[in-house]
Amino acid sequence: MAYRCHHIRYFEGKPRYSSGEKGGRFLKVKGIVFLFLLSLIFAFISLGLSSAQQKNLSVNEEVTLKIRSFDREFFKDFDVYSAGVKEAPTALLFDLKDDYQLPSKFWGPSLNEEEIIYAIKRLDDQYIDRTWDLPFEPRALNIVNRKGEILGYIYTSMNAVLMDRKRDGRVTIYLPVLQPQEGDGGEWRIRPKP
Repeated sequence: MAYRCHHIRYFEGKPRYSSGEKGGRFLKVKGIVFLFLLSLIFAFISLGLSSAQQKNLSVNEEVTLKIRSFDREFFKDFDVYSAGVKEAPTALLFDLKDDYQLPSKFWGPSLNEEEIIYAIKRLDDQYIDRTWDLPFEPRALNIVNRKGEILGYIYTSMNAVLMDRKRDGRVTIYLPVLQPQEGDGGEWRIRPKP
């Protein structure tokens, strides 16, 4: 019977392994580093592709500036609806004049240009008046259907918009309402000035 012995050779007091053992470990480390770098590249590519698409209810700075500057040419492309009452609107819905109808049946009739401008001013005034305790400065949020198409915008200070996004591309926007704030006892009232 033949016995094989594995010998570790010593060179200056340090063990020296045969090239097969050490090379295998090096290849494993090299493979792990390669897979890590490959996953990083894939992550950057996928993030780049997803950032190119419009996200639903993301802030659109360009449209916000057009609305705040009362761009009448911009308004002509939309049917604009107001939520709330004339003196205290909660949101403006800018519905592109196309095949899709965004507002639910509870929104009122579309506004004319002068009513749009007045509603924008009232929304801005409510944000400035801290008794309203609105969480955000009014801004335009994209309304995007499941196909990735922008169907319109909602200009509001609120932090929630209730909508129904259908698979066929239709979107229904429901009337936003002011919610009671934490610590106010759940009552519907304007907070007193500090």
